[in-house]
Amino acid sequence: MRQGIVRRVAEMALRIEPNRTAVLDWILHTPLPSLGMQTTFELACNGEGEQVIALLNDLLLQPGDTVPRLPQAAPPALH
Repeated sequence: MRQGIVRRVAEMALRIEPNRTAVLDWILHTPLPSLGMQTTFELACNGEGEQVIALLNDLLLQPGDTVPRLPQAAPPALH
């Protein structure tokens, strides 16, 4: 596992979401739709953590007054 990349992701994510517990939960449990529905942790373990860094960097560099939010999977549709 690449602990360095997880730390880098966490540091970037904390710039978006200051709640450390929420960031940890996001890293471990939130599937990322734009990255094949894998979690940040899964991507990091597979050597693909730089994709998460790029995703967060894009969010942080968005122009305008929109406050960035950590990417979330869409909730399941109710039938």
